[in-house]
Amino acid sequence: MTNLRVLVVGAGFAGAVIARECAEAGHAVHVIDRRPHIGGNAHDTVNSHGERIHIYGPHLLHGERDSVAIRWLSRFTDWVPYEHRVRALLADGRTTPLPVNRTTLEDVFGVALESEEEAKALLASQATPLQPTNTDEVFLSNVGPRLADLFFRPYTRKMWGVCPTELEAAVGARLPVRSNRDDRYFTDSFQAMPKDGFTALFARIFDHPAIEVTLGEAYGEEHDRHYDHVFLSLPIDEYFRFRHGRLPYRSIRFESDQMPVDQAATVINYTDTGVYTRCTQWDLIPNSGRRTDGQHTITREIPCDASENNNECYYPVRNRQSLALYDRYRTLAAAEPNKTFIGRCGLFRYIDMVPCVTIHLQLAARFLAGEPLPRAA
Repeated sequence: MTNLRVLVVGAGFAGAVIARECAEAGHAVHVIDRRPHIGGNAHDTVNSHGERIHIYGPHLLHGERDSVAIRWLSRFTDWVPYEHRVRALLADGRTTPLPVNRTTLEDVFGVALESEEEAKALLASQATPLQPTNTDEVFLSNVGPRLADLFFRPYTRKMWGVCPTELEAAVGARLPVRSNRDDRYFTDSFQAMPKDGFTALFARIFDHPAIEVTLGEAYGEEHDRHYDHVFLSLPIDEYFRFRHGRLPYRSIRFESDQMPVDQAATVINYTDTGVYTRCTQWDLIPNSGRRTDGQHTITREIPCDASENNNECYYPVRNRQSLALYDRYRTLAAAEPNKTFIGRCGLFRYIDMVPCVTIHLQLAARFLAGEPLPRAA
């Protein structure tokens, strides 16, 4: 396999990995993105106050220190250690750690828990014993109805636009519950931010003589005749002109403001029934600058359906009905020669950044070895 012409549609993590691997193997790569910037939803920029803003909401990189993905990314960036913390805003104005831990339990139940065993016993007394088949049942089996109603059910309804009973169990399983006092959001051995930001990281990945990047250009069928293989990160249902109907995606609208005091944590979750899901203070992330005027930029998030936000597809809503619909699009994709769907929208899967790198390194290796590729995983 030599001197192929490869088109990569989308300049986010999936497309960047595919592009760099193909370029280093000697192929000519053209990356296009309909947005005016690289980085996909991880794109960041520094505002006039020196604060680094993640345009599409906070992206926190975490994984195992010796993983293939972390080693690969480390070729293109230095790192600033950062352990992310989130607190939930309670009705009385207090904040408490999320994920739920021993301190959270003490705050909610007004008790002193002297050991992990006491915390586990309290959780067990609240939990509903069952084998979860959906997200709501995950909440019940982990923390029971009281904590589910306080922290998870209202948040999930506004985040996903459906009742937690309508979401696959994997969505709820992303939320751990702890009996110790560890208040970090993640426990991975490697937690850090790119020293110069995500956009600089992507610029270095694309900095290869065999890679051409064109921004503000959408994919069309006319592209196909110029390339030997096309990797597509656009929504798979959009590619097929919604032949079987639209796959459900959630999106986010953002509102930014200034405030004179620090939040209790980088991110505050609003677990009530109001419109906001969370609020981020950007200068608490260590690769951001701090302002000298005593103010801080904060950004609140309002979830919505993708159709209400210019079809900006952030989160695939996976349930029995949507997965059945996705399978119909996978069948169509299997008949497409020389095309492979990639990324969160192409695969209709919620993929964190490090797993995304891993998945697409493996996919690139198969492609470069001449092995058959799944049209859509």
